[in-house]
Amino acid sequence: MIPAHIRATVRDYIHAHRILEPGPLVVAVSGGPDSTALLLLLADLADELGLVLHVAHFDHRTRPRQNALDADFVAKLANRVGAPIRVGRAERPTKSEDDARQARYAFLRRAAREIGATAIATGHTRDDQVETVLLHLVRGAGLAGLAGMRPLRDGIARPLLAIGRADTVAVCRAARISPRIDPTNRSLRYARNRLRAKVLPELAKLNPRVVDAIARFADAAASLNATEASAAAASLDGATKPEGIALDALPAGELRDGALALAWARATGRTLAARHRAALSRLAATTNGSRSLDLPGGRAVREYGVLRIVTAETEPGGEAETPLEPGRDIEWNGWRIFFGTADESAADGDSEALVPENILKSLVVRRREDGDRIGAGRRKLQDLFTDAKVPAAIRPFWPVIATETGVFWVPFLMPPPRSNGGTRLAVAAPKQMGNVLWGPRVREVASKAEATAGRPRKGPSS
Repeated sequence: MIPAHIRATVRDYIHAHRILEPGPLVVAVSGGPDSTALLLLLADLADELGLVLHVAHFDHRTRPRQNALDADFVAKLANRVGAPIRVGRAERPTKSEDDARQARYAFLRRAAREIGATAIATGHTRDDQVETVLLHLVRGAGLAGLAGMRPLRDGIARPLLAIGRADTVAVCRAARISPRIDPTNRSLRYARNRLRAKVLPELAKLNPRVVDAIARFADAAASLNATEASAAAASLDGATKPEGIALDALPAGELRDGALALAWARATGRTLAARHRAALSRLAATTNGSRSLDLPGGRAVREYGVLRIVTAETEPGGEAETPLEPGRDIEWNGWRIFFGTADESAADGDSEALVPENILKSLVVRRREDGDRIGAGRRKLQDLFTDAKVPAAIRPFWPVIATETGVFWVPFLMPPPRSNGGTRLAVAAPKQMGNVLWGPRVREVASKAEATAGRPRKGPSS
C-alpha cells in the first residue's frame, strides 16, 4: 500500500502543473528507488488519470553483470503492474555521464514516437532538483539554469519533483520491493555525488530544511525567467527585420542578452552555454566596423548596427535572374516591380525610371554580380553599396535592373538614366523594410547621385 500522503502529493502536483495527459505514457525505469517508486505511483494513479503505461529501460553497458540484473528486475516490476516493457541497449559502453544521458534520452524519445506517447515520465525528485540548481549555480548559470528542472519541458514529465528521495524509498518499502542500487551513485568521482555527500550536509547545518528552501528558490527563478523570456521575445520580435536584428531597437542589460540568446535558439535550434551567450552579447555591443563570431550551430555577424545569424540553411543567395516584360508585374525577393502598368500601388516607398524602347525586351532584374559597374563603367557597384552602408546580409536581395550589356539602374541607390520618354518601371521595397533600407546614409548617397544627375527622383516617406 502506497503511503496516502505521498500519493496525494504526487497526484496534486500532476494536476496543478498539468504534467500528464490521458493516453500512452513512457515511464523511464532504471530499477533504482526513484524510478521504481515512479512506476508504482503512476500504476496506482493510472485509472484516475487515464494513463496507459509503457515501461522503458536502457542498458548503458557499463557493468555487464549488474546491467543484466537491472534489466531483469525492471522486467519483473513491469509485469507486476501489468505494463509492457521496452529495453534499449547502447551500441557501445558509454564513457561519460553526458554520453550516457544522450544515448538514454534518444532511446526514450524513439520509444515515445513509436508508441505515440503523450510524454516521457522520469523519476527526478526534489533532491535531484536541489542538486541540479546548486551545480548550475557554481557553474555560473543564468536564471534558466537556476530554475533547474521544470515539471514538464520538451516532452519530459517529472511528477516526483514534489517529493524527496526519502519518500521514494518509503514507497518501495511499503510495496515490499528492494530496488536496485547503483554503486556509482556513491562514487565521489562525480560532482553531483560530491555535492550530495559533502556540500548538502554542511548546508543542512545552516538550515535543516535547505532542500525545501532551494526548491522554492528554483520555482521563483523559473517564474522570473518565464517573465523575462516573454519580455525578451517581445523585444526580439520588435527588433527583427528581414535583414537581421536591429540592435539599437533592443533594450539594454539582461533583457537584451535574453533576446539575443532567444534569437540564436530560434535560428539554430541550439541553446547557448553561459560563456557563448556572453560572447554573443559582447559582439552585439561592438561598435567598430563589421565583426563575426562562430558559435555552436552557426555564425553571428554584426555590421552597421544589424546582427544576423547565419547557418548552413540560411546563407543568403537571392533569387536568380528574372526577365522583365512590359505589362507584367512581378515580385522579386519581396520587392514589387511594376513595368508598364497603370498600377500606382508602388507609391509608398518606390523608385521609378523610364525605360527606352530599344532595351524593353532585354531588361532583367537580378542580384549584383562581381564586376558590375555603373556610370559608364567608372564606378564599381559594390562601392555604391558600401558607401550607402547597405548591410552585406541584404545586398544579395537588392534588385539590380540590367541588360545584357550591364547595369541599367539600381533602385534607391542611384538615379535612373536620363530619358526623354519610355515605359514606366516602378520598384517598391518590401513594406517592412522601407525605413530600414532608406536610412540616412542611403539618402545621402542617393541625393549626391541625384544632384549629379540633375533630375528629381522619388523616395519613400520617412
